[in-house]
Amino acid sequence: MSRIKELKQHPDNNISMVDVFKVLCPEGKTKYIEFLLRLSKNTKHLERYVEEIRENFERELGITRDKLVDMTPFQLYISYRFLEMNFNFSDLKTFQKFCDYNERGLIKENDLSKFSGFEDVMTATSLAEIKAYEKDLEKQIQTIYSSDEWVVLRPLTFHASKKYGSSTKWCTASENNPDYFLRYSKRGILIYMINKITGLKVACFKSLDSEPEFSFWNQIDSRIDSLESELPDFILDMVRNEVKNNSYTNHSLLSDEDKNKEESLMKSYNKIHAVQDEAQPMAELRRQVIMEDTDDEREELMVEEFITESSEPQDEREYDRRDYEMRGPSVTGYDEPTQAVETNW
Repeated sequence: MSRIKELKQHPDNNISMVDVFKVLCPEGKTKYIEFLLRLSKNTKHLERYVEEIRENFERELGITRDKLVDMTPFQLYISYRFLEMNFNFSDLKTFQKFCDYNERGLIKENDLSKFSGFEDVMTATSLAEIKAYEKDLEKQIQTIYSSDEWVVLRPLTFHASKKYGSSTKWCTASENNPDYFLRYSKRGILIYMINKITGLKVACFKSLDSEPEFSFWNQIDSRIDSLESELPDFILDMVRNEVKNNSYTNHSLLSDEDKNKEESLMKSYNKIHAVQDEAQPMAELRRQVIMEDTDDEREELMVEEFITESSEPQDEREYDRRDYEMRGPSVTGYDEPTQAVETNW
């Protein structure tokens, strides 16, 4: 017997609607069970709900319709409600990522029996994401020099700039404002010098347009002289050689396809943050009183939720879903929006 058959036949993994309804019916009489089954399958607007469920499966979890064709509308409805009540969809997305990374050999601990909860899955997935991200970034930088101690590189994309410019206040690495990076990458030569041991980071920019500039910047985004940078002479020589002999903007080093991708990404970021900026004044702190029965006592719990209302109207089901996700049995928590630090790099 295959393992999947064993799982299907295990009593803990099976539930029958007939058995559930049998408990509700007097003496478990068949006629009442059949009656209740018929009533449940005749749920008003079931088809409309199921269509929304199919869309949610694809949007939230990437499950396409062809994978759902073997399920009847009623089975699909019950399955979705089960997942919705027992999991946070963000946890399920993390689980899907975990599976993908494990298949790609990026999960260090591949003995699944060692994972006891979603916390373990999240940690392993996060570490695997870093590995995957670094592999992807190999195509998004131009390495000028690399050793066990130093790396000197040109960031070619916004993602690469954020990665290698992390823990600095450089505007070219600002989380929420990609325009700065695109502007400098089109104007000239942008170089990051990073000490892998001490964490020292220095940025250099040489303009190639009508506005002459050759500047060095420390991690707090203050302009400094190259002699104040704490960079060894051989690193400074590499920078001077790169600026002198490879007078091409960072943006021009991308292929036409990657340029289009980067431009499209910039537009997407701008649209997202334009909507967020517009919605911010509408933010309000909503207090919800939840009454719970505990040993015949009424305990009032105040739950504060920071909700930024969307500029687009949403139906009540969307608010219910979002409220559940914020309160539900999730180990991911709720990430509050962070403010970008804008500088004049």
